[in-house]
Amino acid sequence: MSVTINEKKVMLGLNISYYRKARSMTQTELAEQLEITSNYLSQVERGSKILSVAKIFRAAEILGVDEKDFWDFSRNKN
Repeated sequence: MSVTINEKKVMLGLNISYYRKARSMTQTELAEQLEITSNYLSQVERGSKILSVAKIFRAAEILGVDEKDFWDFSRNKN
């Protein structure tokens, strides 16, 4: 069974949301550090928008995870 690009965007967003919440960060706090709006981050976490590669690397750094963890779709975190 193949996973669509849209499904991958949703899973990526869920993973970012998972790690953000695990660090007790609000969307506003993470968005400010990423220099994006909290509205945009909300859309990323819902899978309707995607971060640039540079922002994904920065988010991983901020959240203290390896960026590959964002791409691990094998586990259900939410």
